[in-house]
Amino acid sequence: MQNFSTYIIVGIILLIIIIPTFMWFFNKNRRYEVEYNKGIESYQEKNFDAAINFFIKATKINPEKLDAFYNLGLSYMAVNKFAESEQNFKKALQINSSDHDTIHNLGLLYYNIKEFDKALDQFKKLLDMKANDFEAIYLRGLCLMEMGNIDEAIENFNKAIKIKISSENAIYYLALAQAYDKRFNYSANFEDLNMAKDFYRKTIEVDPKNEDACYKLAICCAKQGLWEECVSFCQKVIAINSESVHAYNQMGLAMYCKGDYDKAVSMYKKVVSINPKYSEVYTNFGYVLEKQGNFQEAVKMFKKFLELQPNSDSAEMINEHVKELENSIKLKNK
Repeated sequence: MQNFSTYIIVGIILLIIIIPTFMWFFNKNRRYEVEYNKGIESYQEKNFDAAINFFIKATKINPEKLDAFYNLGLSYMAVNKFAESEQNFKKALQINSSDHDTIHNLGLLYYNIKEFDKALDQFKKLLDMKANDFEAIYLRGLCLMEMGNIDEAIENFNKAIKIKISSENAIYYLALAQAYDKRFNYSANFEDLNMAKDFYRKTIEVDPKNEDACYKLAICCAKQGLWEECVSFCQKVIAINSESVHAYNQMGLAMYCKGDYDKAVSMYKKVVSINPKYSEVYTNFGYVLEKQGNFQEAVKMFKKFLELQPNSDSAEMINEHVKELENSIKLKNK
């Protein structure tokens, strides 16, 4: 009987210890979930400052949970607070060093801040975990392209395309086209330019409203002096985005090169009406007005460029050209 009483007393003591401990853990997890879910909701609503506050609270309630640190890293990245983003991704990896999403986004973070060597390290980790991770292969290609290793970038993009056969190939075709385009700038080999054009076209086949691919095709055609084709692709860009200053500006340049100065002027006027701070148009506009003999208006355009881009590489040359034009105007008016 005495033993039985002892068991009862021990049981009661254990219950006194266990129940509060269980309740503490339950309340801790519950409080964590409340703050974490508020953070997710705020993030989805693009209210990143609020999301950051909720995720911080969640990490303080339970610093052993990866998800809050990971999403805190994403939230900081969304508001360009890269040091804080990196710090929280690393804290998530301290909890689970092989978490795919965290490694992936830490790599993206390094890519976005142009720390390409660090980005490559993260994508290598992903590929060590899964050799056919097409997204990691693609991102590795982007890093290599930015670092000037174009040949290896092309290899990676081709590999990603072979692995990922679907409508999502548009982004890989576009990257491959850009790599060949970039290599042409170094090599001046028209084979590279034609390859770039082929892959820009494949991008458009998969994604007919890909504005970037249409515009880059227009530029490729301009490099070859194919002005009609250049205009055609600029028109496709404008059909996708009626306020594309890049397309109107490029179309104006094509008209200028064809000798159709009036149409070139109309294109440049369109650019100025859409975005008066688009500096590139003013030099092009100035040159076409000069061709028409309208020196005073040309000077205004060149000066507008200098006002917007006083420290550009071409500022000194444009400034000298303005002086020459002003001297010509003075001589003409004598």
